[in-house]
Amino acid sequence: MSTAKRDHSSSDASESPATHAKVVKTSHGYDSDEVQFTVEINSQDDELEDSDVPMPPFDGFGKQRLMKQINCFANVGQNQVAECNAKLLRREHMRRDFWAEMDELCDEASSLAIELFDRYGRLNREYCEHEIRKGSGVWGEELDHDDILMIEYINIEPLWRRQKIGTKLVSAVLDKTRHESTGFFAFASQRLILDLDCNDERPNAVHEQSKNFNHLFRSLGFRRVGTSGWLAFTDNDSHPSRQLDEAHDWDVPEQPKEEPIAPVPIRTILSSLYDPSISGAECVCQMEEVFSVEENTPLWVYVNKIAGKRNADYYTPLEALQSSLELQRTKPYGGGASDRFIGFCQSDIACLAALTGTEIFDLTKLSDRDIWTVSSATDEMVSRIRAVDTIRNALRLKYGCTCGQCIGGFLSPRMRFALLCQAEIQYDTLSEFPGIDCSGQDWVELNYHVLGHLPRAVKENLVTNKSMRQGFVNMCNHIACCLRKKQLPDTETILDFYQEEVSEWPPVTSNYLERGGTVAAVAMMIFDRAIDSDEWAGDGTFMEIFADNINQLPTCRNDHEFGFVSSMCGYERTPVASYTEF
Repeated sequence: MSTAKRDHSSSDASESPATHAKVVKTSHGYDSDEVQFTVEINSQDDELEDSDVPMPPFDGFGKQRLMKQINCFANVGQNQVAECNAKLLRREHMRRDFWAEMDELCDEASSLAIELFDRYGRLNREYCEHEIRKGSGVWGEELDHDDILMIEYINIEPLWRRQKIGTKLVSAVLDKTRHESTGFFAFASQRLILDLDCNDERPNAVHEQSKNFNHLFRSLGFRRVGTSGWLAFTDNDSHPSRQLDEAHDWDVPEQPKEEPIAPVPIRTILSSLYDPSISGAECVCQMEEVFSVEENTPLWVYVNKIAGKRNADYYTPLEALQSSLELQRTKPYGGGASDRFIGFCQSDIACLAALTGTEIFDLTKLSDRDIWTVSSATDEMVSRIRAVDTIRNALRLKYGCTCGQCIGGFLSPRMRFALLCQAEIQYDTLSEFPGIDCSGQDWVELNYHVLGHLPRAVKENLVTNKSMRQGFVNMCNHIACCLRKKQLPDTETILDFYQEEVSEWPPVTSNYLERGGTVAAVAMMIFDRAIDSDEWAGDGTFMEIFADNINQLPTCRNDHEFGFVSSMCGYERTPVASYTEF
């Protein structure tokens, strides 16, 4: 992890390029009219911006400019009395590997990314949907979009505090950002900004700093994101956060006195066991009234008592387990970790099933072929064979399905639709343009972008073999047919479909396969195209074109996990995270 080091001494201000600074002057606030302070706002690209040379979108290493530094300094005469540092982060250029890109910038950006957002830079849905963790409930999916302004540091010399200098510094940063971004949300965290000294001997010192932080930012319109440690700001005056009174913003409530977890009958029995005046026979009688070997075991009684309790993070036992498993799925943070997910273990599945009241099957007792057969089972088969449904339930818990409809537990309706559309589009496009009848050399050159998963020798055969070219194209249609039938698009399923249900003459698909072509080369190309057009991992064209169809389908945790799904289908893991520049 890279770390951006800051020198908080006043020497940094003297090194700032003051010739490119915006200057604001105001009264110091003391009785003397001669005392004034200056706010300087400096961004790292001011020299280029002030020149006649257009601002290049890439740095000297060919990397997209992802960040702009904005610093403000307050001066009285030659002395610096306050400063504020912030970073303007271009989220849209970091979508494919948001966590890793933010980690590359600095530790503070990494903290923001991990604590608030998912792998694509979208707000953690707990902070807008969870019963309690949504806090005041004023923030939602709008935080998925636009640039991010991260206030990372504020320092005001003690003698100059309580003079509204902090307010003016942050306001100046926001004003500068309005000229640098077409749309942004600002974020601030007291854990990053304040130097909270827990060893301060002054009574309530930490509480006082925290209170001052909240008052400063809330007075400017910042409001807490759910129950997180971050406050956020939007320029949109009609946004719910701007209508919420400062006093009504969410704060950590005082912890109520803890209630005993053990139910009253158990506490009574425990007291009896320690009471020398109560006989052993009487204790046994009391236990028999509460417990039974078959049903009301001590554990059962406890579980029913705590099932609805919430912990310090406001999670029920089920939510706490789900949160822990999600961390397990995404650590170490980065898209690559999610792509490498292979499912939760049987003990985790059993815990989820117990807490959700779901009947499941022990997957360790089934062969891979049995699981694959159940994965593509029809609704008619499920209605006839009860065990099939319990196996499907177990698979959906194992692979993190949240929609209850994932085929094989991992192929969600939206993912299936995305792959189906790309299979159909590629079949139509390759059939019509430039057309199979054009010269082999032209066809291969014009379609080089879809042939990347084929060995060089096979691509050379495509130049001279029209039948192979048609077989490659037809394979797109075979994959589409399997997806329409709600079957997994793995090699074995697709080959079974081709051999059992396709009547093809001449046998162009067989010719393609016999001469070195593979199902995987076509399937991985379809995954690539789906990623490139995805709403979050790609350019968003898929949502633009098919929004009405997509919005009719349920959402699922697995909707955009292309690397995970491609590997589960038996193909080389198609990485979503990429350092290729957009």
